[in-house]
Amino acid sequence: MTKIYSSFYLSISFLFLFVNGSGLGFIFYQIQLGEEFGLAMFIFTSLVGALFTTFEMEQKPEYYSRLFFYSHLIITLLPLYYYGIMKLM
Repeated sequence: MTKIYSSFYLSISFLFLFVNGSGLGFIFYQIQLGEEFGLAMFIFTSLVGALFTTFEMEQKPEYYSRLFFYSHLIITLLPLYYYGIMKLM
C-alpha cells in the first residue's frame, strides 16, 4: 500500500478518534439512533478507526499509529463500562 493511502487511513482514524473521544459521537449516536443501536454504532466506528490504523501499522509501526490504535480500543471499552455501571444502579 502506498504512503498516500496509509496517511489517508491514519487521517480518517484521527477523525474518528476526535469525534468518538470527545464524546460528540456517543451523544450524537444516542440521540439519533437510540440507546442500543447508538451504542453499537459507536463501537463500530471505534473499531473501524482501529482497523484503519492497522493499515498504517502494517508497513512501519510508528508512534502515532500505535497511539491511535490503543486509544481506539480504550474508547471502545469505556461506554460499555459506563453502561454496565448505569445498569447496576
